[in-house]
Amino acid sequence: MAKGSVRKKGKKWYYRFYVEDASGNLVQKEYAGTESKSETEKLLRQAMDDYESKKFVAKTDNLTVGELLDMWAEEELKVGTLSNGTVENYLGAIRCIKKHPIAERKLKTVTAEHLQAFLDLLTFGGEFPDGKVRKGYSKDYIHSFSAVLQQAFRFAVFPKQLITFNPMQYIKLKKQAEDVDLFSDDEVEEGIQPISHEDYERLIEYLKVKNPPAILPIQIAYYAGLRIGEVCGLTWQDINLEEQCLTIKRSIRYDGTKHKKTSSDRPSERK
Repeated sequence: MAKGSVRKKGKKWYYRFYVEDASGNLVQKEYAGTESKSETEKLLRQAMDDYESKKFVAKTDNLTVGELLDMWAEEELKVGTLSNGTVENYLGAIRCIKKHPIAERKLKTVTAEHLQAFLDLLTFGGEFPDGKVRKGYSKDYIHSFSAVLQQAFRFAVFPKQLITFNPMQYIKLKKQAEDVDLFSDDEVEEGIQPISHEDYERLIEYLKVKNPPAILPIQIAYYAGLRIGEVCGLTWQDINLEEQCLTIKRSIRYDGTKHKKTSSDRPSERK
């Protein structure tokens, strides 16, 4: 919100407030009012309201889909009640969407046809903007993209009031072909590619020299099929040496500067 003030010079009052110039810097503008302080203050309020209204329109007219996704992530996704795993999945989907030209489209020009074409490309595969030809992504991966776009556009309608309707409400996720990539190139970049036994053995040999304490958690993850967060969440109470099994009750996820622990609704056993 612009900040303003009034001051008297001679018999006349003047009002002034800060505005953004073309470079985004704040500069002060001053205008002549009347000989009445209250009337000049009224002129100041009107001028600031007009400025804020025009600035809002200008910003929303140029807002892109990618910027909307960032806005939704900061104001709703990261502060919401979704699990840490879901939040990370959605943030990964946002990063992938922002690599596609649809992220550069202005929000007010995006149609249901644009969104349908984008999701169809992910579903059935084809030539991507980087020139590579890929098969369709997994069904769960597609649902993450769809959920992100659905919620972000709903957020744009309300409470943001950036657009008047949600084009995602007209989208249909089409039936996927049987032959799909369970792990897309983007997912591999995120580190989901399974490790081979040869690589596992090389890793253990490396850790014997460089970081011996890391060997045991790596072995547990490899042989029990656990995620690293599940390994980090283990306590002695979860391990039954007599039965030679362990129970997964929680997972720890590293989130920037914080360690977050989440409990599992359905503990599972591994032997």
